[in-house]
Amino acid sequence: MKQVYALALVTALMTSCNKDETPLPPVDQQPEMIYTDLQNRELKFQQAQLIDLNHDELVDIGFSTWYIGDPIEKKDEVLFFAGSYVHSNLLVNEANGSPAFNEGEVIPISNYPGHNWYQVGQVEMALKNIPATGLPYWEGNWKSVSHKYLAVQVVVAGKRYNGWIEVSFDTVGEKLILHKAAISKEAEKPVVAGE
Repeated sequence: MKQVYALALVTALMTSCNKDETPLPPVDQQPEMIYTDLQNRELKFQQAQLIDLNHDELVDIGFSTWYIGDPIEKKDEVLFFAGSYVHSNLLVNEANGSPAFNEGEVIPISNYPGHNWYQVGQVEMALKNIPATGLPYWEGNWKSVSHKYLAVQVVVAGKRYNGWIEVSFDTVGEKLILHKAAISKEAEKPVVAGE
């Protein structure tokens, strides 16, 4: 039975940030992976996309949008975000950002410099600002990415399985595009983004 946990419950406080600046070791051999063709799924305003990375009929990562009215700043915002659940993790920094990995970069099992793996975490990918006066504009680390990789982990029986989701963002079309995803079949192993 599928268990979907509401992304709106993502209010976990992020306390300390372990800034380990040691370089990431290379991956000797990519572990065997489970690949999912996401067929360029699009996420637009008021939509959601849910992904089961390891094909166990549980949603591992969800993507959605929020509309935020800000009367003090006199603007509205549309937030595109990714969320993890109680059995999955995202790499998150103090500003709710996550690194956009390039193909070939190592996604570590442990924390990444300036980012921690968070269960029930939220990553703010792109934000459209709609001011009361003036033109709309975009913010966020993922607002102009093309085929970059969001690092993910799935936890099964206390063991972490690393993976990635290939993402692009189109500000003109106002949509997030999900290309493909992969998750390791081997626990506690770093993986290479895009491989």
